[in-house]
Amino acid sequence: MSVVTAAAALLGLLFVALSLHLRALAAARNAELRSIARTVFLGYVVSLGMGFLALIPQELTPYGVELLVLVILALVPYALAARTGFRATGVGYDRRVTVVQFVIGVLMFTVTIAAALVVASGDDRALFVIGAVPVLGLLWGVFNTWELIFRIQIAGGEER
Repeated sequence: MSVVTAAAALLGLLFVALSLHLRALAAARNAELRSIARTVFLGYVVSLGMGFLALIPQELTPYGVELLVLVILALVPYALAARTGFRATGVGYDRRVTVVQFVIGVLMFTVTIAAALVVASGDDRALFVIGAVPVLGLLWGVFNTWELIFRIQIAGGEER
């Protein structure tokens, strides 16, 4: 329940933070920042979904399948955002920062898909990984939200 609560709260705060910088995010030159914002949003949503699914009393196999569906559905918009992220030009920071953010995202997806497959096979040992993923995702999301807000400022986000 704590993951669901934290993910919902952070998702709401992300909307507030992004809405304060809507003009900067909407600027054509800031596609890189929008791609980062999308991935942070997805991280919070996936953590929220994983938390909700964990609250449903059920056997391991359906739980693993549900996790797999959730992660694969999130992978589609992540891949679209990653196309921009991996071609980062360095809006606000060195481009390597953005590339590393996306590489870590790919690793998180890979680990989560592998763990969901193991859970779907009925092996409960992967539940430790499934429990850690949303917590690490939330922590990574908080870090990326912090970085995003300052990158918007550095990129001249407050144009008036």
